[in-house]
Amino acid sequence: MDNHLNKIKVFAGKNMLWLAIIIMAVIGQILRNTFLSANNISVILYTWAIYGTLAIAETLVLLSAEIDLTVGINAVVSPALAIYLSDAIYKGMTGVGTVRGGYVTSPWWMIIVLTLCISTLIGAVNGILVVIGHIPAFVATIGVQYIVTGIGYIVTKGTPLFMTRVEGSGILGGMRIAEVIPVCLLLFLAISILFIILCNSTKFGMRLYATGGNLNSARLCGINGGKWKFIMYIISGFLSGLTGLIFVSKLQSIDVTQTTGYEMTALAIAIIGGISLNGGVGEVKNTVKAALFMAVLSSVMSMIGAMQYHKTFVNGIFIVMFAIFHKRSDSKRLKKLNIVEV
Repeated sequence: MDNHLNKIKVFAGKNMLWLAIIIMAVIGQILRNTFLSANNISVILYTWAIYGTLAIAETLVLLSAEIDLTVGINAVVSPALAIYLSDAIYKGMTGVGTVRGGYVTSPWWMIIVLTLCISTLIGAVNGILVVIGHIPAFVATIGVQYIVTGIGYIVTKGTPLFMTRVEGSGILGGMRIAEVIPVCLLLFLAISILFIILCNSTKFGMRLYATGGNLNSARLCGINGGKWKFIMYIISGFLSGLTGLIFVSKLQSIDVTQTTGYEMTALAIAIIGGISLNGGVGEVKNTVKAALFMAVLSSVMSMIGAMQYHKTFVNGIFIVMFAIFHKRSDSKRLKKLNIVEV
């Protein structure tokens, strides 16, 4: 009997996130019989793609023992800046702008390229401040967050931009395969698989975990920890811009307040997925599962008419619960290895 209970405990521990997702989905279906409808599943999958892409960006930085608090605002400001930059380019070349009355007519391909360049640049600025400037990551990235937010308001004057006249702009976030699967989900899954493989089976992952686990030991092994921290900020910036493009494509509009708080959602997902804030511990695959859990939880809360402050309260409870679970699991693992926690 005890042996069976132990097996159940081990199984539950290894598959905790999957069990949480299933339980939450069952609760949602009990509360609303339309929860598992094709339309709502599509909304959940879209939310998963948004949450997951940002969470992977945050996870990679956390694994290097740093933090990035700009992922949310980077996701919305970089497309806005890209649009106004394309407007300036067209004005300089033809004398005619591409932003009129809030409506955008810039080519979608140009917006994509400029957005990813700008978001990656923001990531690079974070990396320079942290790695070269030796400014604590929390201070550096929250400072850049305020700067980027201010630039967004200055450039856009706080007015929304509408993408309905940009040909092809609705495909990435709005098109669905078989009326259920968003195109952006396929992109997110491709990114997830890429980084799961890189982190688990290549020198990329070995050097990343070594940098986050013990920087001094990594240096003794010939690993340039600063370089790898900088690379993670670059990747984080790029993925933030990509998330922004998905967001804009879905909503067909841009407002500098659209992703307020998304950086905390990404951080929460990483924590729920078992990523250590001290670096070097955790797996990208668990971040992906945690993002799905948060997407399902968000859908359940929305369907029962919960207000934002209710969602914040519930999210906080789950963050604490999962943090306690991961801490206990780590303690048990270290105890089995006869390693004393300090």
